[in-house]
Amino acid sequence: MNREAGHRVGAMTDTAGQAAPSGDAPHYSDRPNRSPWIAQFEPDGAPRPLGGDATADVVIVGAGIAGIATAFFLLRECPGRVLLVERDRVARGASGRNAGQLTTYFERPLSQLAERFGWELAGEAQRGFEDAHELLDLMVATSGATVRVERFSGHMGMFNRHHLEVHLSSLLIRERTGLPPQTCLVSEDAEFLPELPARFAGLYDVVPRARIRELLEVDDERYAAVLSARAGCANSGLLCQQVLRHLERGFSERFHYADHTDAELIVVGDDGVVVHARGHRIMASRAVLCTNGFVDHVVEDGAGSPIRLAEEQRIVGRVAYMSAFVEETRRSPVSISYIRNTVIGGETPYVYVTRRTYDRQGDTVTLTCMGGPEYPFHDPVYERESPFPGSLLAAMDEEVRPFAQPARPPGLPYDFHWHGLMGYNGCGIRIVGAHPRHNRLLYNLGCNGVGFLPSIYGGHRVARILAGESPAPSIFDPR
Repeated sequence: MNREAGHRVGAMTDTAGQAAPSGDAPHYSDRPNRSPWIAQFEPDGAPRPLGGDATADVVIVGAGIAGIATAFFLLRECPGRVLLVERDRVARGASGRNAGQLTTYFERPLSQLAERFGWELAGEAQRGFEDAHELLDLMVATSGATVRVERFSGHMGMFNRHHLEVHLSSLLIRERTGLPPQTCLVSEDAEFLPELPARFAGLYDVVPRARIRELLEVDDERYAAVLSARAGCANSGLLCQQVLRHLERGFSERFHYADHTDAELIVVGDDGVVVHARGHRIMASRAVLCTNGFVDHVVEDGAGSPIRLAEEQRIVGRVAYMSAFVEETRRSPVSISYIRNTVIGGETPYVYVTRRTYDRQGDTVTLTCMGGPEYPFHDPVYERESPFPGSLLAAMDEEVRPFAQPARPPGLPYDFHWHGLMGYNGCGIRIVGAHPRHNRLLYNLGCNGVGFLPSIYGGHRVARILAGESPAPSIFDPR
């Protein structure tokens, strides 16, 4: 299911960039940054920083889901030695501070990708993301991970002809490329129903308005259409911890992990790569950057010239804000997003809600998560533990809570409120593969706010490249 393409910035703000609930909205004080996923983490044990110079065939920078997936598939595909380095502890970045969704959409509609890259490449890219469901299952089964993985249908609410035509155009691309169909329902009393072009016939079904409200779980009469697709949820951070434990046990002779090891400088030469970290040097044949947060290290060639990606592919930071409340009554899991722009790509962001089964010590409950607001990050350092602004929580309580649980009264406390620094780029497309002029440097980065399945796909593709395969050209190729 495609979300509105990358336009959540500026959510719920006034011109000063502060949250702006209405005058009668409940007041919330600033709250601790508390992620429900990190709350489920297992003990890390003592820090294990790099203690001296090291060598490896491949060094992977970043131990979030992208780095862990890359290491997992690389160790399966290649016989060489792998060193994974992390500046903090495993999965303490975006992988532990996200919305926890299993999604396979892009931050741009598939039809727009087809216009730029052609329908074949767009379709293959979409297929790769969707096949990552099976790659995730392989990681879980092979590692013996006990992390809960739930799958269900996700729904997106639309309220005008423009929304519907954009996403029906994407369904045409899916049909043309042989991708599994998705379900689109349109209310029988939608004003724009008679205006839909004939080319979309057969891509949607007409249903009573009550069915639209049932799927979206709201009584808002604006919404007249729903797009449904395979979705799910899981704790990607806990998965990272459990897969890392498996890799250390199963590949102890050729896999090593170092945390509290910040890669400050990466020098890519003709004969190899040198990573400078903690005053030590790591010599390797290849390096893979899996830093899905704000990239703050230096990458250069042997002459000291910077190595960069194309401008639109360069990663920048954006802080995403989410909150969640526990419901003691067990409810079925679901994810729902609600378009609020009149035109996709406008300034009013969509909001999203994900409901899941949540395991706590001693019991299991329903956790309802909600989000939407994201802001560009410009400060030199992102403070992961900085408080969650009470004014923003008040705005979310006013604007998103009615979507998340209409029966929940306003002003109640939230069990979790967290923010995380995500890595975005201008093209809205993940970067996977070798740099075009420095093939010893590879990338698996750019979360773009679309769940962690693309990170797993990227890890598998990078592993195939390092195993000697030459994958067909892709929209993910670094430029």
